[in-house]
Amino acid sequence: MKMPDKKVLFVILFVVLTLLAIMVTYLAQQSPTQEETVSTLCTYSSTAEYDYRAMLQPNTIYGNRTVLGPDEGTLYTALTKQINITLAYTFEATLPENAEITYSLKQILESAAWQYEVRSLPQAMTSQTQIKLELPPFNRTELEATKTQIEEETGTISGNYSFQIVPIFTANTNTSAGSIHQTFSPILTIEVGRTSQGNTITVENLHQQQTDAITEDKVVTHDEVVYERYATYAFSAFSIVGLAFSAFRYTKVHALIKGLDTDKLIVPYKDLVIEAKEIPEFSEDTLIIEVKDLEELAKAAEILARPIFYIHNDAEHTFYVFDADMTYVYRKTEGKT
Repeated sequence: MKMPDKKVLFVILFVVLTLLAIMVTYLAQQSPTQEETVSTLCTYSSTAEYDYRAMLQPNTIYGNRTVLGPDEGTLYTALTKQINITLAYTFEATLPENAEITYSLKQILESAAWQYEVRSLPQAMTSQTQIKLELPPFNRTELEATKTQIEEETGTISGNYSFQIVPIFTANTNTSAGSIHQTFSPILTIEVGRTSQGNTITVENLHQQQTDAITEDKVVTHDEVVYERYATYAFSAFSIVGLAFSAFRYTKVHALIKGLDTDKLIVPYKDLVIEAKEIPEFSEDTLIIEVKDLEELAKAAEILARPIFYIHNDAEHTFYVFDADMTYVYRKTEGKT
């Protein structure tokens, strides 16, 4: 079996290497050389815990209990005289700090048609990170009297209304990671009106928290990805140059082969020519005679009644006629006349 031309094998090899280089270069481009990361230097939070005690009228449903706390039963409007409310505020940070807390508070009565500020507490300041406040109570009789007066003035009527406690806490402090400024407004809402359980009072948002952080943005360079990209660029350059060079050699040689019409050269002597795989080595005693052309070699073959052996290697075509210790040779090199 005749082996493929080495030049063809080199072209195939570099085509495969070039395709492989394109693939690995593409894959290397998918990995980022830089990555943005966010580091948390300090976390801090403000927490509000509300608690209440509802003062009740003498009643049957709760066996004449006069006080109810959270999750101890439904607050029915007709039974509830007053709700005493406390607020515990806490500020915490993961880094040591000397915090300054400023706070104020207001209470708002609201219906679907209007809003009225019942009272407000003046702004105060403290260095304590834990604050406990006894808030002005929810007095149903007083609030409903205010509601009735406003409805007479505005010409509106509403069976439902709400009472909101709106505190504002502002924490300011400096830490080793930077300064902190956090504003926290945990609003407690008391809804009064008709529900599926009857006329009730609902206290919402007893627990609230706000968490923030001091962060630092960093750009991390992945050196290993950079090196991988450089390696793929070098591999691609090598493959492309190798492909270009091997393709050039292949094209050049085949252009020379195309210039030599071997079949046309042999046709007149096809009955005398035998294509050989290889020619044995000549001994020192062998007389080699180089002839002018294939026609002269054919004359010798006819006179000696010998065949013409033909072998080609790369760009050289050689024809032999053997006679005892004498050999007639004609050589034809592609691209030469």
